[in-house]
Amino acid sequence: MRITADTAALSSCLDIIEKALPLRSTIPVISNIFLEATEEQLSFSATNLEMSIICSIFNQNKESGKILLPPKIIDIVRYFPTEKITIDVNWDNYRLDISGGSAHFNLYGADYYDYPVSSLPTLKNNESLAFEQNVFKKNMHKVVFAASSEETRPAFNGVLFQFNNQHLTLTASDTYRLVIKDIKDESWNMGNKRCLVPARAMRELLRIIGDQNQIMSISFAEELLLFEFGQVLLSTRLLDEKYPDVSGVIPKEYKSRIIIERKALEDTISRASLLAEGKNQAVNLLLKNQKLEVKVSSQQGSMEEFVPVEQEGEDIELYVNSRFVLDFLKLVDDGRIIIDFHGDGGPLLFRLPEDDDYLYLVLPIKKMS
Repeated sequence: MRITADTAALSSCLDIIEKALPLRSTIPVISNIFLEATEEQLSFSATNLEMSIICSIFNQNKESGKILLPPKIIDIVRYFPTEKITIDVNWDNYRLDISGGSAHFNLYGADYYDYPVSSLPTLKNNESLAFEQNVFKKNMHKVVFAASSEETRPAFNGVLFQFNNQHLTLTASDTYRLVIKDIKDESWNMGNKRCLVPARAMRELLRIIGDQNQIMSISFAEELLLFEFGQVLLSTRLLDEKYPDVSGVIPKEYKSRIIIERKALEDTISRASLLAEGKNQAVNLLLKNQKLEVKVSSQQGSMEEFVPVEQEGEDIELYVNSRFVLDFLKLVDDGRIIIDFHGDGGPLLFRLPEDDDYLYLVLPIKKMS
C-alpha cells in the first residue's frame, strides 16, 4: 500500500491525535496510531481508553488497508523536509518506507489485530446540538479552569453538562471555587440530560478547536460524549460520579456590591501576589469608602494599594486566594466586573455586567492571625 500526502496536512492531523495517546499504559498496543485507509480518506486514530480522537485527510492514492503506526512517525512527519511525503507499506513485515526528496526513513508498524478498534467513536443518528467553535471555546475556557486536578476528588475532576431543551448549563468546581455558565440557543432541543465530562478531555479539546465561527456538533453515544468538527471526531468517556447539588451554596442576597475596573484590579492583585506566600497565596481585601484596598504582608515584605470602586452596601474585610482571583480576571476581557460580598465568612461572587448567565464564586480564607 502506498500513501501520498501533503506533509503539512498529515503533520497537523497527527498533532491532533497525539493528544489522545497515553503517556503511560499497561496496554502497549494503544501506544500506537491506528491507520485505516479507504479509497476516499486516510483516518488516523489514537485512544487512551478514556479519550479517543480520529482525524481524517484526503487519500491521494486511493489504496486501502489497516495498520498500526509507531508514535515516532509524528516527529518524523513534523520535521520532514518536503511538502509531499510518501509512505510505502510492506505487508510481509509491516515495514514503512517513508520518503520525500533526499530524505528516507524506515520504521516498523504492526498488525492492528489486538488494537481496541471498538473503543473508537463512530457517528450515528444521535441527538445532537450545534455550536460555533469560537463560542464553545470562549465559554469552556471560562468554566474548565475551576475544575479540580486532584485525583482524590474524582467528581470535581469533571465539568458538569446539564442539557434542558434550549439551555446548556456548564458547572465546574474544586470545592473552593465554583463556576456556573448558562448558554441558550433556540435551535437546540436536547431534552433533559446530565453528564459529567472529564476536565482533562475538555482542556485537550480547547487546544484543538479553532477560533472560527465554524460549526461543531455535540452528541451522545452510550457512555460517551462526542465532539465533531471539520475532519476531527473526539470522544470522551463520561465520569461515573455523582456531582453534588451546588445551588445551595450561592447566596440569594449580597451585603455589599462593587463595580470595579477589571484591568486595574488584575494589575493590583498581580502586584500583591508577588509577596503572597503559602499554599493559599492570601491577600487581604478591605472595602471601605468607595475604595477596595489590597494588602499583603509576608516574610518577604508588605504592600498596600487601593482601587476606586462604585460601592453599594456595608464595609467589609476578608482574605482571599490571589491565584483564584487572578485566574478569573485573566480569562475575561470585560472592561468592568461586579463583585458581591456576603459578610466576613461569606463567598465572593464575581459577575460580568454584560453576561447575566455567568457567575464565579470564591470562598474566602479564614482571617489570619
